[in-house]
Amino acid sequence: MSGPLALVAAAITDGAGSRAAVAERTGLARDVVDAALEHLQRMGRLTAEQLGSGCPDGGCGTCPSGTADGRAGCGAGALPGRRGPVVLTLATRP
Repeated sequence: MSGPLALVAAAITDGAGSRAAVAERTGLARDVVDAALEHLQRMGRLTAEQLGSGCPDGGCGTCPSGTADGRAGCGAGALPGRRGPVVLTLATRP
């Protein structure tokens, strides 16, 4: 059986485009996905590059990616210090 880090890395490699998609593909709780993303980033296995100008001034409720109840629909809360959509790039192992 694979651990959470391997499952999250595989989901990203397979094209999961959001934190919610990673959680759905892996069956892991969102807090476990968040911890795995942060750990992969600390290990240098994952880089996050912010897209565009970030979130709108009006917050998630005014963003096209926002959910009906005003929460982020883009996974903006997945990585600390980041706002708005990011591109996740998984580094290959030597």
